[in-house]
Amino acid sequence: MRKKIGILITFLLLYLFVKELSYRYFVLNLSPSMQKGIYLLKEIDELKKGDVVVLNIPSNIKEILYSRGYLPKNIKTLLKEVVAVEGDCVEVDHNKLYINGEFKGDIAEVDLKGRKLVSFVKAGVLKSGEVFLLGRGKNSFDSRYFGAVEKSEILKKTILIKEF
Repeated sequence: MRKKIGILITFLLLYLFVKELSYRYFVLNLSPSMQKGIYLLKEIDELKKGDVVVLNIPSNIKEILYSRGYLPKNIKTLLKEVVAVEGDCVEVDHNKLYINGEFKGDIAEVDLKGRKLVSFVKAGVLKSGEVFLLGRGKNSFDSRYFGAVEKSEILKKTILIKEF
């Protein structure tokens, strides 16, 4: 019995410690849109293709994310990969996304429950300060649905330190 109480107290203290640290130094991702795991947050020196970043949920999609239950309302950030930066060409052809002529994924017309999706992708060359973000999962809600974002919207870069 003492051992169980000790384990419970240790677990509780560890949980509180990790929870406090996670807001400042780590992100826990359980979403299938990116690799599940613990990501270390780091300052942004330069953004380049392949960087995995954390950003606040863009205002033009908050309502749809929460009302459709894509994310719980206590989640305020997204974890996505930078796939295009200033000067890259974003193209859409028959609901297929291309970056500089390379196929990057389909743009769904409906979600998994058959509800209509609207794409905010503007075809063309990304302007100064813009980045295009994708999740690695097939059904990721990303720039295919909210468009390019300003670099200033990116909060931190990340490094995956423990995959689940």
